[in-house]
Amino acid sequence: MVEELINEENIKDITFKKYGYPDEFIKHGSVEQIEKKYGLDEETIAKNIMENCLVEQI
Repeated sequence: MVEELINEENIKDITFKKYGYPDEFIKHGSVEQIEKKYGLDEETIAKNIMENCLVEQI
């Protein structure tokens, strides 16, 4: 796992976000509905990456 490697190598100044379902009962629905509800759909993850990464503009 990436987090374990970062900790083992004592790498600093790196932030990362974990994605996963909460440890609770999840109501039934389509995969798309459930992913959207918990922010695990492609659009939301891509948006989070863009908001949290430094993008150097030329």
